[in-house]
Amino acid sequence: MTDNQTAQAARAQAGTNLESVVARILNLLLNERSVYVVRGNLKELRRVLQDDALARQIIEYSKLPVKRPCDQKQIEDYPDTDLFVIYKDAVKWRVLGIISCKVSFHARHTEVAFWGLAIRTSSNMRYVCVTEDADIHAGKKSELGVSCSESKATRRILESYTARVYLIKKYDSTEDPRLTQDVERFRQGMAEKRSAARLDRPDFDDPALPNHTQYCSSVCPLDELYFDILRWRDEAIPNEVPTCRDSPRRQLTLGVSKR
Repeated sequence: MTDNQTAQAARAQAGTNLESVVARILNLLLNERSVYVVRGNLKELRRVLQDDALARQIIEYSKLPVKRPCDQKQIEDYPDTDLFVIYKDAVKWRVLGIISCKVSFHARHTEVAFWGLAIRTSSNMRYVCVTEDADIHAGKKSELGVSCSESKATRRILESYTARVYLIKKYDSTEDPRLTQDVERFRQGMAEKRSAARLDRPDFDDPALPNHTQYCSSVCPLDELYFDILRWRDEAIPNEVPTCRDSPRRQLTLGVSKR
């Protein structure tokens, strides 16, 4: 294996680890509320839904039409869907949103932004991004800039074309003892902490790190994703009053599951 192949394999493994960590944290907190975070592939969807037809329906619904000028045919491509957020109410499953996980961007923020815009305009699903902003762990400057007012293009584009960007500290794996400790600490404080306090002392991010970017309404710690997902769920439930002023968006409603 060449040095380049080794580096590519390491990056791929780091990305897979981040997806696993994000899914682990959210599932530990949200499964009891009938919300599940699942890898965006048929195998994992089928495992959670226990229904092959429903899993395939999600995959098909998430594909986007692509027109090819060479042969003037329209095909469908599957977007960057690292993780699905799905909810089971009394009788049906609902897709609430898609999470794109990026250890770092290195010019790939435009890819996230493209799929964010495409998903939002074609299906009205939320499309958000979770990142470690990994350069700061190597002593470099944040790819997002210093703050909202001193931002880089990466931050400005992501703020414009995704629903929100969430920052997460670097965990070694899903078995990292810090992960379990942070989940328990979050559980204990979620009832008392308000949003401003969570931004000052988040459990799943470390804003004290050198070169860490400052939070704003669009860039925040992973802690906020828990509350955002619950809001998405509340907005998706028919005949219920949403818990915030945001207008409800159309969600994919799937058939009755066998589970």
